[in-house]
Amino acid sequence: MGSTPIHPRYPLRASGVIQWPYPESLMNLQEIPLNFDAGPLRIERMAVHPYPDLKRLWVRIQLSAFERPPNVLLQCLDADGREVAEMLLVEWRDPYISLTMHLRNGIAGGSYTLRAELARDEELLDSKEYPFILEFREVEEASP
Repeated sequence: MGSTPIHPRYPLRASGVIQWPYPESLMNLQEIPLNFDAGPLRIERMAVHPYPDLKRLWVRIQLSAFERPPNVLLQCLDADGREVAEMLLVEWRDPYISLTMHLRNGIAGGSYTLRAELARDEELLDSKEYPFILEFREVEEASP
């Protein structure tokens, strides 16, 4: 407390805590942390949904809560382990990732694996692999 607001119209203060203008009876609810490290940074869920043209992938990933943003490396590998798509997200700031990856020479019905790696300061924090078949299915029909 005692820090100056970043902007006079908004309650966010430089300390990273929101100051709410509630009555004194709610004093214990006045400070809400914006971000926190609830534990080790992990990939909680992943899903891959091929687009109807089978040349693009809708990738969805959920990360655990974090304060310091990680780097996220996404690699799509074919059945022989060759890389057919890659994407690096530098200091990703949202626990939810939803993006489109473009495949090089995707083969309909082929087996693929999406590998995701989380790193911070050159240290690998977590990695997961998500195997999938390159075929279009409606998102409602797709398994998580």
